[in-house]
Amino acid sequence: MAFCAIVGCKKRDIWDDVYLDSDSISTDTTYQTSTPVFNNSTSIIHDTVTIAPIKPKYAIVWAIIAPNSDSTLTKENISRYQSIGSDVIEMTDISEDAKYKKMDEFERTLYKEGAVPVGMNIRKRKILVFDSYAEASKQREEFIK
Repeated sequence: MAFCAIVGCKKRDIWDDVYLDSDSISTDTTYQTSTPVFNNSTSIIHDTVTIAPIKPKYAIVWAIIAPNSDSTLTKENISRYQSIGSDVIEMTDISEDAKYKKMDEFERTLYKEGAVPVGMNIRKRKILVFDSYAEASKQREEFIK
């Protein structure tokens, strides 16, 4: 029995050296440095750029209706021209495509509503774009006169 107690005490001393001397164990810090650090995501949300709303532009479409018999539009035959302007149109897209779409829509409307008399055609059309509604409306008044 005394032998078991001595051997048992001896084994314990070996394990005590391995497990109880944890102060001398070096820890590998590579795992700790490679783990991602999570920031507070609310700071990212506050730093995002806000998109300002697009300020609309205002346009009018202007068309010249002339007799089919006039091969070219000149100042001499201006008395036979008819000038017509659209209502003021609000536009957010003022690309070339958008402008031509508005001119095509206006032209179709004129033909559809019978604004172009028999024997006449739309010979020229133009779209004018302004920064304010007032500017567009004032220019429209000039066409009406």
